[in-house]
Formats: sequence, structure tokens, C-alpha cells
Amino acid sequence: MASRKYANVSWLDIGQLCFTFLRIPFVVGWNAVRFLFTNPPFRGIGRNVSILGMKFFLSHSSLPQLQYVGGTTLGVYKTWAKKNKLPITVEELVEDTRLLWVGPKQTKRVVLYFHGGGYILPLQDLSLSFWRYVQLELQKRDCDVGFAILNYSLYPVASFPTPLCQATIVLDHLLALGVHPSNLQIVGDSAGGNLILQLISNLLHPLNPSTKIHTPLKAPIRGVYLMSPWVHIHTDDAAYSTNRDSDLLAPSFVLAFGHAIKDDVSISQCPYLQPSSAPSSWFDDIHTVVDRILLTAGDVEMFRDDITHFSRVLAKGKGHFRYVLQEHGIHDDPFYDFMFSETPPAQELGTLTPLIIDWLESGFSLVDSDT
Repeated sequence: MASRKYANVSWLDIGQLCFTFLRIPFVVGWNAVRFLFTNPPFRGIGRNVSILGMKFFLSHSSLPQLQYVGGTTLGVYKTWAKKNKLPITVEELVEDTRLLWVGPKQTKRVVLYFHGGGYILPLQDLSLSFWRYVQLELQKRDCDVGFAILNYSLYPVASFPTPLCQATIVLDHLLALGVHPSNLQIVGDSAGGNLILQLISNLLHPLNPSTKIHTPLKAPIRGVYLMSPWVHIHTDDAAYSTNRDSDLLAPSFVLAFGHAIKDDVSISQCPYLQPSSAPSSWFDDIHTVVDRILLTAGDVEMFRDDITHFSRVLAKGKGHFRYVLQEHGIHDDPFYDFMFSETPPAQELGTLTPLIIDWLESGFSLVDSDT
């Protein structure tokens, strides 16, 4: 790997970024005009042309350029919290691991979030706005939850299994704080969903002593929610032919991420990083570490076929499992309802958002931490 620096860009990179940004208004404008003379896109022109502008930027920028623009997870969190007049609560743990709390820190009920970004890009403010909305909706139902975000290390500073080690550290930390597994639910999107599956794999089949959990689980973790998880890291363009034109992600973008994070992973470690390649019995005992699993995907996202195939693996387990394929949904679809507002009207939200809220609420029934 050429550099171990995060967001390592040159002046030429910055110049290219400026040129790319200058082209985005033309891309957005052209598509807005095009939609006016064709069938209006599902869920409105504004949302769709904005997503096409984002797709253009993602597919015309290098990984360091994207990191440069995206900033850091800690920086995104602090800026978003200040904007929303929320406290900034950062717990510094070992191995460069941080736990970021959204709203007041509380450990009676906890939702732990692993963000996406291909292990290369940081937390998005869109996802923060979405999960804050979920947290407030649960609060309206007398279901107060502490919402915590794992700030894990990104490529090229760190690679597999560093994020898995950090996920284990955070789980240990929460258990040591007295969070009962039955009062804990873990959520993640894209690579964050992949990291949840890594954590589950590690609980079932410890990778090595450095990733082994030190605090025994008193019970299975109450639930995990996987939003558009990255379950199969392809290395050829043809594998991403399905929905390549309709999704936010472009094949070139996904392939670049896949090569970056998979190239140095040994065959014996592949079941952890790429759960679709695990032996058929790998997840048979998943019910011993997780009670409930919700898996969702969009029916026009590139990962749809991989996720649908993997859903059959999880469905064989003995726990409570549900798979939902969202009609007209793209990759990480619920987040993009929050592009224009921190609190969009309920009628403008997709079908997954109320389902996710209901599912999380139904999973929380307080268990005494001493039991």
C-alpha cells in the first residue's frame, strides 16, 4: 500500500476535486430536466437528482479524495452534535477505539451503531440524523435508549481485523458498564452491517486471543439490525451488473473499496470479512449469541442479490429472523430521506423507517443487569 496516511491528497487531487464539484450542478440540472420530460422518479425529483449528484461525485473521486472531503468520524460527530445543540460525549477506550454518544449517555437500554463506508469512509451526518430521529421516536413511546456509535479505525491506517478488535472492545466496555445483553441492540449499515456479522462470527468462532470477548454474555444480545450489509466482497465488475444504473453506488466505486480492504486478507480469515463465503454450518448457533435479527435491502440496489442469497443462510438459524426487501429501495435507502431536513414529515419517509422503529421498540423489555 502506497501510504498509511488517512486522506493523503496532493494539490493535484484538490484541483481535481474542485473540477468534479464544478461539474455536479450540470449533472443535477441535466437530470432534473430529463425527469421533467419522462416519467417522474419514485419519491420525487429532488431526492433522485440529489442522489445522482452524489453518485457522480463518488464515481469520479479517488478514495483519498473522498476521505479528504468526508473528514473524520469524530469530526463529523462533533460538528453534527453542535449543530443540533446536543452534548458531545466521547469515551476514549484502548486501541484507538472511541464510543460516541448521541444525546445524554444512558445505559439502561442501549442501541450501538456501526457506521458504513466500506471501512474507508467516515460516519455520515445523514445517518446521524436518521438514528437521532429513531431515538426520538422511541422516546415518544416511553422507550428511552442510549445511542452509542463505534468510532473505529479506517483504511489505510488500519485494516482487518482492527475494526473487529475495536468492536469487541466496545462490546466488552458496555457489558462492563452493566448493560445487560437483553437490553442491547446493535445496528449497522453496509460495512457496518458487515462488522456486526464479523462480531457475531467472532463470538461463535473466536478469531484469535486479541479479538476474544473478556466479559461473558449473560444472555444473547437482544437484537441486531443489518441495513444493506456488505456480505460478499466481489473483485470483478460483472458481479455488480444488477441494478448498476438504479443504485447510488457505482461498480467502480465498490470495486475500489473491495480491493483495498480484501487484498491482504488470508483465506482462513475470509469467513469473518466475507460472511457469504463461510462454511454452511458457520452461523448454525447464531441464536446462542443473538436473539433477533432484522435484515433489509433495497430491490434496486447492487447488493440485492448477494443479500437475498445470504438471507437464506441466516433464515436457517434457530433465532428470530426477518428479511425485508424494500420496493424501489436503494443502498442504505432510509438515510436519504434526511438530505433536506433533520425532521422530515412522516409521509415523506420510506417504508423501512417505521418498520425499524417498531422492531427496535418490540425488542426492548428491561432485564435486571444482575440477572
